[in-house]
Amino acid sequence: MMKKNQSVQNCIYLGIPVLIIVGSLLHFVYEWSGNLTIVGLFAPTNESVWEHLKMTFWPMLIWWVVAYFVLSKSKIISATQWFVSCVVAILVCVLIIVSFFYTYTGAWGIESLILDIFSLFLGVAVGQILAFHVYLYANLKQICLYISIIILIFLAITFIVFTFAPPHIPLFMDSSTGKYGI
Repeated sequence: MMKKNQSVQNCIYLGIPVLIIVGSLLHFVYEWSGNLTIVGLFAPTNESVWEHLKMTFWPMLIWWVVAYFVLSKSKIISATQWFVSCVVAILVCVLIIVSFFYTYTGAWGIESLILDIFSLFLGVAVGQILAFHVYLYANLKQICLYISIIILIFLAITFIVFTFAPPHIPLFMDSSTGKYGI
């Protein structure tokens, strides 16, 4: 039992630096691609807060799904625990980034690239750590797996749709142009 948890812990914690690096690089991929629409589905297309959440959502989703298939070959993980933990990691990360951003920009009037990067680090780290806690200690029923899958699919569709047709509220507005979406 202990070896199983150690493998899960190693995988989840290894995700922290990997996700921060991949997420940071993802910031530039749309521009590097020559603004290819297909790339814009997965990378930020403008300077809105929403688009920047793609820097964590897609890498985290891919990390957790790939890790599940790698770890499940050894039959050491529970799909229900794993995918509920994935949802926790993503939602906590997104909530921390958005809350942190609006606190230092809105409440304190500060604009800082260093704080933007720190919010990515903080969101990913806290999300992954909390997800591991959920994996270890949550007593979940099978229905939670299905709910988690539905949430992940819903979030993926939302990120794709809002790339083209975002609501016209500040979360989705490009801070440098005042425009919305691609």
